[in-house]
Amino acid sequence: MQLTRQVHYLKKRPSNFYNDVSQDRDRRMNRIKISPLVSDTLCQSDSSVSCSLNPFQEAGATTADDFSLFVPMHYEKNYSYPLIVWLHSDGESADQVQQVMLEMSMRNYVGIAPQSPNGNREIGRYWDQDYATLDSAHQAVDEAIDLASMRFNIAHQRIFLAGMGAGGTMAFRLAFERPDLFAGVMSINGPIPVDHAPLRDWSRCRQMPVFWAHGRQSEDFGQDQLCEQLKLLHVAGFSVTLRQYPKSDLLCQKTMADMDNWVMEMISTSISDKRES
Repeated sequence: MQLTRQVHYLKKRPSNFYNDVSQDRDRRMNRIKISPLVSDTLCQSDSSVSCSLNPFQEAGATTADDFSLFVPMHYEKNYSYPLIVWLHSDGESADQVQQVMLEMSMRNYVGIAPQSPNGNREIGRYWDQDYATLDSAHQAVDEAIDLASMRFNIAHQRIFLAGMGAGGTMAFRLAFERPDLFAGVMSINGPIPVDHAPLRDWSRCRQMPVFWAHGRQSEDFGQDQLCEQLKLLHVAGFSVTLRQYPKSDLLCQKTMADMDNWVMEMISTSISDKRES
């Protein structure tokens, strides 16, 4: 893939190349909703942020719901932020990332969430585990990372993929297929997918740190299933941090605080490893 891209850039570009790139970037930027934490200071200090957008104002009538972007308080453009890519639970939308990030940390991360192509505003969005949805999810996550990187200073070695319920299952699937892209994966009450051999490349993806939150009263993801899947990851050699909670509703301050602590620990560990090497 890298060789193909290098050859592409060596070719002579057409005269309208840069206009097309600019138009494509403008089109994608108009598909974002911005969190209400975008301050006047942020707008004054970083010209790449569109200050014409009010909090959650739709920039494009038909495509503004594709992504939701969370901006940390007191954003510092000279600091490379970790990025949390959030996959919403079934029945929700990309805006769920706003509640997640407010509970997790208002300062530590940039957050962005793509929206599932399945469903609508009335019934909510949902993630199927079929090939079509998987392809769409891969593309949506790639675009989400690109969009966040265009607007903000992102540490690309510190991108974490996370999700809840079916979004957590999809996060597992995407992360296991592309472990080099993510610094870790977090699933909130989402089991490991069972279809389409998600662990077929287990020798490579087992190096990825895993945070797994589980509600003991969950009707969709029971204790027996959790134990069986934990055994599977253990045999494969994964490093798993498991947190269990008494309730099934895990979109709460305690769960999000545990996620925040885990991500900070992963970042600190990676920095220590680099210093030692």
